[in-house]
Amino acid sequence: MTVLALNWSVAGICQSRALPAAPVNADPDATPARPDALDTRHDIIVVGRRGQVDTAIQPLATLDAGAIAATGATSIDELLRTIRGVTQSGDGQEPIFLLNAQRVSGYQEIGNLPPEAIEKVEVFPEPVALQYGYPPTRRIVNFITKRRFRQLSLKQADGTSTRGGADNANAHLDFTRLRGDGRLTLSLDARHTDALLQSRRRVLPDPDVPFDARGNITGVLAGGEIDPALSAMVGQVVTIVPVPAGPLSVGMVGLDSFAANANQPRLFDLSPLRTLAPANDTIHGEAVIANRIGRKMSGSLTLTADHSRERTVFGPASATFMLPSGNPYSPFSRDVLLQRYLVEAPPLSQRTDITTLHAGTVVRGAWRGWQWDWTGTLDMQHRDGIVAKAIDITAANAAIAAGADPFRPFDSALLATRLVDHTVQSTYGAGTKFVATNRPLRLPAGRVTLTATVEGEQIGTDSRTRGATPSAIAFDRSRVEGAVALDLPIASRREDVLPWIGELSANTSASVRHVGGFGSLSDSTLGVNWAPFTGLQLLAQFKRSAVAPTLDQLAGPQISAPQVSLFDFATGRSTLVTLFLGGNPALSAERRRTRSIGATVKPFAKSELRIGATYEATEIRDGIQTVYALTPAIQAALPDLFVRDGVGALVSVAFRPTNVFRERQRTLNITLAANGQLGRAKPPTTPDGRPPDRPTFYGGIGPTVRFADRIALRPGAPMLDLLAGDTLSGGTTQRLAGYGYGGLSYLGNGGTFDFYCTGPATVRGTVAASTLTFAPLCKINLSGSLSIHHFLPHQNWTRHLGFKLEVANITDARQRVRDASGSVPYRYQPDLLDAVGRSVVLSLRKLF
Repeated sequence: MTVLALNWSVAGICQSRALPAAPVNADPDATPARPDALDTRHDIIVVGRRGQVDTAIQPLATLDAGAIAATGATSIDELLRTIRGVTQSGDGQEPIFLLNAQRVSGYQEIGNLPPEAIEKVEVFPEPVALQYGYPPTRRIVNFITKRRFRQLSLKQADGTSTRGGADNANAHLDFTRLRGDGRLTLSLDARHTDALLQSRRRVLPDPDVPFDARGNITGVLAGGEIDPALSAMVGQVVTIVPVPAGPLSVGMVGLDSFAANANQPRLFDLSPLRTLAPANDTIHGEAVIANRIGRKMSGSLTLTADHSRERTVFGPASATFMLPSGNPYSPFSRDVLLQRYLVEAPPLSQRTDITTLHAGTVVRGAWRGWQWDWTGTLDMQHRDGIVAKAIDITAANAAIAAGADPFRPFDSALLATRLVDHTVQSTYGAGTKFVATNRPLRLPAGRVTLTATVEGEQIGTDSRTRGATPSAIAFDRSRVEGAVALDLPIASRREDVLPWIGELSANTSASVRHVGGFGSLSDSTLGVNWAPFTGLQLLAQFKRSAVAPTLDQLAGPQISAPQVSLFDFATGRSTLVTLFLGGNPALSAERRRTRSIGATVKPFAKSELRIGATYEATEIRDGIQTVYALTPAIQAALPDLFVRDGVGALVSVAFRPTNVFRERQRTLNITLAANGQLGRAKPPTTPDGRPPDRPTFYGGIGPTVRFADRIALRPGAPMLDLLAGDTLSGGTTQRLAGYGYGGLSYLGNGGTFDFYCTGPATVRGTVAASTLTFAPLCKINLSGSLSIHHFLPHQNWTRHLGFKLEVANITDARQRVRDASGSVPYRYQPDLLDAVGRSVVLSLRKLF
């Protein structure tokens, strides 16, 4: 049996939208004021371009409206996927989102803004997060909207994989209105995805799984002899033999009927009875309203709701029957085991329903020089999962013991009892955060920026499982946190303070939180920002943090599944075990120390070309990992996750999060991003004075080089080198990987590409069959957009009507894995690693 584990994760996005939690550039129509003449009894007015982040730190990348159009994105999700490489931190964390340089209550608040409403996108490095009340571990993505905008959008998309299966459809409706400080967004989205049957792909049966629709005979002990007489007849020890295909009569079956195929088990093709990707239906609705509240405050309210249902078919139940020597259909002189797939019963399956509700609000304002915002969130999620994981064979075993024919399909009454787990989990969360920023003190090189943060959170879960493996978990946790951050200017060419140094500032932050069950945890950072001359900026940062485990890691429902086939690196073969999944309430907090140095270069003042590089050295203690690789080193270091029987055969495995002693990483991330227009600007030719349109381009690349990734699972255990062949996941950690993206657009028509590539890698095994070589991999995605009105300009119905073709993984590239003998292990077949492969989506979008 193959199990698709229920993922009982609680996904909470804590970004928030507010009036500047840090000084931001306000309306350009505001009256300028000299900083040294400001009266702290009145609100500070900062002058500059609307919506831009007020920081001396240069962005890693910027996209103006033309570059955004060149991406061909029809949603914020698509836009972020296009530039994901430059928005993620070096350790893979997702960015913090701002809207017009202000915090938002969550990604939900901006996720349904149409790209046409965005005037500019800025991506800033991690230190900028400090002035918004966040630790400097995540990058900042700031969306700057147009001041006035109104649009109704209708979209229909349909897609499929080019080799068949996983057909999908998406209908989307949204309305957006921007008017000064007012904003209204309404959206409704419905998606459907068909299941992908294994029969649509080329997947060979697992030679190490003994089950078959008619059956294979094995010894009672794992790898043991079936019958000495059969071994003597064949001339070798026989440990497995298929049941003959023809009908077997009482008392007429001899050992010679089994001898012909001794030690050649019959393999069963699960393909027509198993899905590689689940069927899914999802509906999502959202409403966002924002406006001013009186003269000095503004706020927003976000409400979202979605419901999804996912269905997975695992295939027929597997069963191991005891066939006693006294059964009239058995020719064996001793008891043996009959290994069968119960194809006469409905296949095992899983259904999961998830309902999620979210409410977020932000109120922001200014008082006596302080700019502040308050964010509040409420989240609720209800999960209802039913998993049929096995069939109770007690009645069938009793019938065999009483003399029933074990080689014929069983009567349905004998297989009527299914082992079903019904899990219901309710999760809730409530959070609040207050951020205030001021520039209370002026130094010779400029004003000191002070950011203070106070926040609290209460989360909880109640999970109950009825059925074959009943369990009940109730868990709640509170968190109270306070933080302060300072940005101190040291030298400034603009202020004529040590001008030969350039622009130099230091930043520091400290936070203390009390987390229920973990006591007091603290973070601290210290950084330096230096721009010796225009176009070059250097950043150095030291970060120390302690993070409590997530709710899912602590209190995930306990799930078990019998006879799951896993790859055993000790033997290079599949082994059948009972698999346990769930949270680990004994986890400790994870502690990190990170040192980083980075540089951003903008070589040409009039060109949006930026080159960045960041080197990070990270040490993690008590890191939280879920180990999936069954290697001898892992089994020796983490024996509590594995159980073996008296003869050493693996009986059960637990895939649960656990603390690992120490991990050390050394990484270099490089980014190059550019955008602009092609050709020379021409004089205006229209009455409104607008110059003729020119083709717009954007592009970027981002290689990552890992110099070290070494981990010790327990004190005194040998270090595992994840770059030199050791593994925790069963896969590899590539030394070299990278992404790229680009696009060109003109008059609503254009094309885009993006790719992600990894270098070769090897997993070292103890035998040739578990020494695995992973070939280089590069997946390329292409898309093309057409403006129908551009080709049919005299038809009114074609106005603002766009057609888009997207091809994901255009070369149908999939990971290729081979062992030392050149064979492909069952678990690493390409269609199991990437079942969907190349896919195509066609969409029509009409704007009103």
